Amino acid sequence: MLVNDPFPPSEFDSWAEHYDQSTLESTIFPFNGYEKVLQTVLGRAESRPGHAVLDLGTGTGKLALLFDKIGCELWCSDFSPLMLEKARAKLPHAHFALHDLRQAWPSEFERSFDVIVSAYVFHHFELAQKVSICRDLVENRLVPGGKLVIADLSFPDRIAMKTFAASIGDLWDEEFYWLADESLPALRQAGLRAEYEQVSVCAGVYTLC
Repeated sequence: MLVNDPFPPSEFDSWAEHYDQSTLESTIFPFNGYEKVLQTVLGRAESRPGHAVLDLGTGTGKLALLFDKIGCELWCSDFSPLMLEKARAKLPHAHFALHDLRQAWPSEFERSFDVIVSAYVFHHFELAQKVSICRDLVENRLVPGGKLVIADLSFPDRIAMKTFAASIGDLWDEEFYWLADESLPALRQAGLRAEYEQVSVCAGVYTLC
């Protein structure tokens, strides 16, 4: 466990019981357009039945369920035990690991995947850490030709983020949100092919390989 962790698992454990409902009820921030964002991930992944799909930070399994419905083989990780309990109940046949992306890779997931996805996780990391994790995933965890598809709180640039923050007042939380005009060059400089689609006013999808 990290000392003075700004994002402790216990914070997400307490959210597990009501997480699914909160994604439906929050129409302003942070879950504006949430369902459309998840569907965009599914479309960008271009998965087929039988594909091995890893969902990082699976939470209660909402994104993983979309891949389950098309017949993918699922691996799901999260650092919140109670979130994983909810995901296991929905996806009893999936493979699960209690894992923090800031820690060493879980031994039970030592294999390659056709697709790796993640939703609303990476905004907890500063840009350099985002890039480092993404590069490791693409270089060491994907099959040749595989994709990493990340949905997250993201804005075209800092001006757009500040404009949105001002529009929602006290609902705004300051975290390490993606800024596409900074993130894309950093990802590409790290040797990754990177594309970005703004899906809602505060969220978008990065496709990396």
